[in-house]
Amino acid sequence: MASSWCSPLPGRLPLLLLLLQSPSSHADPFHWVGPGALAGLAVLPLLLLQLAAGLLFLVLQRRLRGKLRAEIESLHRTFDPHFLRVPCWKVTLFVAVPVLGPLAALVVCYNWLHRRLAGQFLEELRNPF
Repeated sequence: MASSWCSPLPGRLPLLLLLLQSPSSHADPFHWVGPGALAGLAVLPLLLLQLAAGLLFLVLQRRLRGKLRAEIESLHRTFDPHFLRVPCWKVTLFVAVPVLGPLAALVVCYNWLHRRLAGQFLEELRNPF
């Protein structure tokens, strides 16, 4: 006895034609997903992530608000205003060094380059060929 699985291809041809003639929407496994649902599936996880990050930020901000106020009070109690004052010479030093340092380096480099080029020019005057 021959089973139905061993039947020749012409016996199965109507079934194959039926499958091939079915509309493409039924062949697509996601035919039930419309464009709006696809957009929702794409945007919803990002919105949830943004919402979670925002809530986490708000919680951390609330927790740190009290700690920052307490830390400022602690700093006011710890440091005497006398020790927080900066002498004028330190301010002058911190302002003058970044300005005068590159100027001094520029003068030194200019003098070195001028001497080198002047020496080369004098050497060319002594030995023209």
